[in-house]
Amino acid sequence: MGKGRNKNKDKDAYSGPSNPRGHRDDDDSDSGDSISTHLTFDDDMRSVQGDVENVDDILDKLAEHIEHAQDKKNISVKLAALQGIQLALTSHYLPDFSTRYKVTLIDLITKNLHNKTDNEIVVSAVILALLAVQIGGEMSEDVEEPLAAMRTIVMDGSRSDALRSVCALSIAITTRLSCESDDSVAASVKACRHAWSSVKLGAPNSRLFTISLASWCLLLLDADNATLSSAILDQPKVANYLDADQLDNRVAAGEALAFLTELVGENRPGFTFPNHQHVLEILERLVSESTKSKAKRDKRIQRLTFREVYAFMKSSDDAPSVSIKFGKESLVLDTCSIKLFYDLCCEVLRGGMLRQLQQNEALRDVFDLGPVPLETTGRENKALKMAIHEAADKYRNQVRGRQRDKRSTVWS
Repeated sequence: MGKGRNKNKDKDAYSGPSNPRGHRDDDDSDSGDSISTHLTFDDDMRSVQGDVENVDDILDKLAEHIEHAQDKKNISVKLAALQGIQLALTSHYLPDFSTRYKVTLIDLITKNLHNKTDNEIVVSAVILALLAVQIGGEMSEDVEEPLAAMRTIVMDGSRSDALRSVCALSIAITTRLSCESDDSVAASVKACRHAWSSVKLGAPNSRLFTISLASWCLLLLDADNATLSSAILDQPKVANYLDADQLDNRVAAGEALAFLTELVGENRPGFTFPNHQHVLEILERLVSESTKSKAKRDKRIQRLTFREVYAFMKSSDDAPSVSIKFGKESLVLDTCSIKLFYDLCCEVLRGGMLRQLQQNEALRDVFDLGPVPLETTGRENKALKMAIHEAADKYRNQVRGRQRDKRSTVWS
């Protein structure tokens, strides 16, 4: 994921939540300084609310949740326990615990994915993705069965769009971090492709399309040549969604086209999509579009998004770069692929994204953030500051004492 950064590029500073869909500023200015287009950065600059708990208490609660999550009689108790597991894995980095209980959790998840209520399936799918975030490749030998179950759900048009969306998201994150099978990746690409391509241009619900399309793109990063070749043939179909009724669908299609351009440029140097000029013309129209039927806010978001996509696809230069500040650190998203992975991680982690970026070694490696800082929690920071302060006081008193001794010697 951390491919050849150009460290000399200009980077847009970003210091807070900026999800275009949630942006309420009615100013129609064309300035893009205040908005980072289409980031799912709605909660991740805030850790999960509440005081920092003792790690032992967290682990004890998790063990209880795992026990209750296996309750076969009381669904409400089981669901509450699953949600407790989800919250803990979202808001804390617990790789040792996750490794210890991975077989139990994956077995539980797999059972829940078969013939259970939608609520149980949704939470179980998210927990699988969270486990992948926690321990990555350590669960590579155990994920095939739950992945297969979720692929079946994603391709089942009789299931709810919300359920299929969550499963597509979990497939993408889990496969990216934990799956090593080319056949499994190809099957997951096929499932997500089936989901987004079945959405009509005029569909009122955009969630299934945006998530399954983004998941399809992320999966292509690990796909074999045959799967990538098939994806190239699907590019015109993606381009058709630039004319979708829903703004989110148009934005998702534009970003997917930019991603495909970047991916193909890296894997097939010199290749140009046959409809490249036609897509540029559509993007140029979307940048300048002033249709009265579209809301003022929607038009602004569309301009900001497609201006960046258009500039990138026209020049084939570096992708737009965004710098996200958290604490004393900054995360740079300077390729379409790394931004896509970040967006989908935010969809899974939500309010826990900040804490995971600070503590999760696997995520920090993916995002080139370096080793985990020594100062990770408020209590640790306070204790360290007090220790430094006490040491400084002690040293200062020693120096003053020596100086007093010298003065006494001189005047005596």
